[in-house]
Order: sequence, then C-alpha cells, then structure tokens
Amino acid sequence: MNEPTLADLAEIIGSYVDLSATALGPESVLGAEVPVDSQDMLRVLSRIQAKYHIAFEPRDVLRLKTMGDLLAVVHRLVQKGQAT
Repeated sequence: MNEPTLADLAEIIGSYVDLSATALGPESVLGAEVPVDSQDMLRVLSRIQAKYHIAFEPRDVLRLKTMGDLLAVVHRLVQKGQAT
C-alpha cells in the first residue's frame, strides 16, 4: 500500500466538509483552518482507519492538533502494521 500523503487525508476530510476555500498544509490546525468539528473528526478517523487498515489509539487522537500531526500518526500506524 502506498504511504498516505497530506493530499490523501485532505481528500478524506473534504468528503465531509468543504475545503474549497482552504489551503491545507502540515501546520493547518484541525478545527480552525480545517473546518472539522468533533463529529466530522470521528467520521474522518473512522474512514482513515478503514482505508489504511489501522487503529487509532485514544492517546493519539487526543494529540491531533494539525494536519501534520494527523499525517505523522497515520504514517506511524501504517508502518507499524507493515512491520507485524
């Protein structure tokens, strides 16, 4: 499986919220520059888990502040899954 990119995650988020006026980068803050609320975020995380066959740990979710944070966690979990 290909490594997830910021564009991949933005596509998933964009299926739940309008990102047309948003220029996303690694420093884009979830809930501020990225207009997701808690319900949207749960949907996004669920879809990411299904797509990449990973499972977020609660501590990881609580630490998500930016798109870069989200990408780093997804990368780590994907790598962890490939190693097992």
